[in-house]
Amino acid sequence: MNKSKVIVLALSLGLVFTACQNDQNTSSEDVKSTEVSEDVNSNQASNNISSEEKSEDKSNEEISLADWEGEWNDMGGYLDKDEVQEAFKTLAENENVSEEEAKSSYLEKRHCDFKGLRISGDKVEFLNDFPEKNPDALGEGEYEFVEKREVDHAGHKMEWDIFKAKSDDAPYKYLLMMPIHGEESLTHYHMRYGDDVESLVNKEGWFPTFVKPNTTDSQIIDEISE
Repeated sequence: MNKSKVIVLALSLGLVFTACQNDQNTSSEDVKSTEVSEDVNSNQASNNISSEEKSEDKSNEEISLADWEGEWNDMGGYLDKDEVQEAFKTLAENENVSEEEAKSSYLEKRHCDFKGLRISGDKVEFLNDFPEKNPDALGEGEYEFVEKREVDHAGHKMEWDIFKAKSDDAPYKYLLMMPIHGEESLTHYHMRYGDDVESLVNKEGWFPTFVKPNTTDSQIIDEISE
């Protein structure tokens, strides 16, 4: 074999050897990549399961009136203030009704027989004015959670947490409470009260609403106008 053929053969073998090494490295990297991907997927699945378990645990936690603890103002106590009357004009325009009709309907929806609440643990005080005004108590009672009830309202699912009075001395046998919400604009919750739980759950268009004592007129206006 002449010298030129030997050189060509050596170069060819070198290329083949290099290609094999590259293939092996690529294969090794692919395996590592696959293993990492599988680990990530496994961790994600584990995290998902963990999240689901936590969510399930949370939903099974005992609910108590302590979740609404504090002092609360009835939203209806703001609705006759001169400062918020312009909001009913906006509401009337949005609903294409007269201003008088818009306000009357809104007042009916928010109607409440007490103007303030003071909640401490399982105890509820029903007040004749906002708590900051040192009002008289119209009555008080201790309540315990009995069940959660889901209802449909205008195509949306809502949940009531239902509480029953521990004694016959309480002003109302049942309280229905929705979770506190609206923290980004107006912190509030809706409630219902009475002695017939089925009629309370199924009642249409009645949502007494309670807000924090530091609520401003501007926040009330935005709530009415939305």
